[in-house]
Amino acid sequence: MVQDLPVLPIGWTDFEELRQNNAVYVDKTMYFPKLMEKGKFVFCARPRRFGKSLTISALDAFCSGRADLFRGLAAEKDMLSPDFISNPVIRLNMLDVADSGSIEHLETQIQDCLGDNAERHDISLRGTNFANAFSCLIKDVRKASGQKIVILIDEYDAPVVSLSSKEKSAYDAQLLIDTRDAIGSFYTKIKARADDIKFAFITGITKFSGMDVFSKLNNLVDISLESDFAAFMGYTKREIKSNFPSFIKNSSRKLRLSEKGLLRQIRDYYDGFSFDGKKKLYNPFSILSFFNFSEFGKYWMQSGSDGLIKKFLRDMALTADQFEGMEVDKDFARNPGDIDIASPEGFLFQAGYLTLRQKNHSLYLQYPNFEVRQAISALFLANLNLSWSGGGKSGKKLGMLLAARDVSGIVDIFWRLYAGICYDDHSAIDKDPQPGKFERDLSEAFDLDLTIDDLQRRASELADKIRRRIGEGFYRSVLHAALWAAGAKVYPESHEFIGRPDLKVVYGDLTYVIELKMADDANSGIEAARAGMRQMRKKKYGLASENPIRVSIAIGRNERNIVACLFAIDGCEMWVSPVIPE
Repeated sequence: MVQDLPVLPIGWTDFEELRQNNAVYVDKTMYFPKLMEKGKFVFCARPRRFGKSLTISALDAFCSGRADLFRGLAAEKDMLSPDFISNPVIRLNMLDVADSGSIEHLETQIQDCLGDNAERHDISLRGTNFANAFSCLIKDVRKASGQKIVILIDEYDAPVVSLSSKEKSAYDAQLLIDTRDAIGSFYTKIKARADDIKFAFITGITKFSGMDVFSKLNNLVDISLESDFAAFMGYTKREIKSNFPSFIKNSSRKLRLSEKGLLRQIRDYYDGFSFDGKKKLYNPFSILSFFNFSEFGKYWMQSGSDGLIKKFLRDMALTADQFEGMEVDKDFARNPGDIDIASPEGFLFQAGYLTLRQKNHSLYLQYPNFEVRQAISALFLANLNLSWSGGGKSGKKLGMLLAARDVSGIVDIFWRLYAGICYDDHSAIDKDPQPGKFERDLSEAFDLDLTIDDLQRRASELADKIRRRIGEGFYRSVLHAALWAAGAKVYPESHEFIGRPDLKVVYGDLTYVIELKMADDANSGIEAARAGMRQMRKKKYGLASENPIRVSIAIGRNERNIVACLFAIDGCEMWVSPVIPE
């Protein structure tokens, strides 16, 4: 029964409260001694809702010598060692000052936080301003205790991230600059009082190059991408099975799934975050929420505002599949850029919507799991004024049609999707090819010893290919998003035997291979669809799967919709009615 289950600490950030209430705690304390051995100043970046605040709270208890809270945990043996020495702790949670609204209020709120720490150590806070007060606090705590201190700063970047996430007015733009400067001068006091500090640990979402904490702390150790700390926050598959056995049983009973089947679905929905490209992790908030409700949902996505991401996708004209498989290097992963001016992939990576994968010593980007993919897909479709949700009527109908191998019904939904897109939301290239412009630009780019006529011909051929490819990408992204939101697994341009189909779609035991071709109009659509089918047969798309269903779709550039569709099931080719060749 539910009442017999342990306490689930959803959203809890206080380690003492968690332990005193016997709530589930996935033990990460084995990392604490290793963390303090890495260096005097250590930094770790993780997305929101990944356990940063709980980790800081547990570290506070560890460094303060609260051995009573660590009974049965990995760090207990370290704390019971005769060599263990506790240290006074100054702990700041910058989320508490994130929405100040003005520099004056920000400074007042930080002063209050420093005052709480002074009271904790039974000393008076002094100083002429908030940065000076921080310096004095470090010095006075060291003097009063006779020991070097530990500094723990949670979400160090929260005031800047909060401002970066808002619509920019002239006032907010200046406030962002002033906040960077104020917070930067505050953090420089850590380096200035280095002799009084034993250890400092700083967490946040990203590394802001504009704040002095990184330029001044030149010996700061960034463990964000280190394999040894890849599972420091977040849950591994083994930790899920060992810490939540009663919840696994309860959810499998409620959802009428075997435990093995339940764990497989949980993996698809919530696993996949990675900070070294190898170890995969579950987001703690999603897992705790799932076990609380025994229902699959977009918990991590809904725990924050999706308005910023939706606006970002719209303003940057991004598609749902744009960054899938994008290769990046270690420098990008370590320093993707300040979140308010980062590249689109850098912004989404830091926010947690994209994660790392490693293959053949190369790093590339990928959406972590089904939860994130489905939510991003729904936001992309919403930006096109298309009401679409995995749990909605259209999404459920598409899923039923995929399961029934009803290609005519599937294509009918695709047609209605495209028909619902506003004229202004089509890609600029698709809705206005601007004949001649590409040719002129490409002619200027060529550096070949050709006649003017040959040069113009080459440029015209290449421009036409570019137009068609860009158009295909826009229409493909709509299908990609709709299929993901409906519950299918979609792989754009997956590497097959001797080629890459536009979309490989897996729904249950069925595999669809979809090829999109751009046609000038409805009259040329049939030949374009035939060409797509010939390409799939020639390059053996989908043969790695049993009985793949091949679908070749032609999009009319003038019609901005499907003008022909040829598909093959069990080796039999058919046209989607009413598009039938004469």
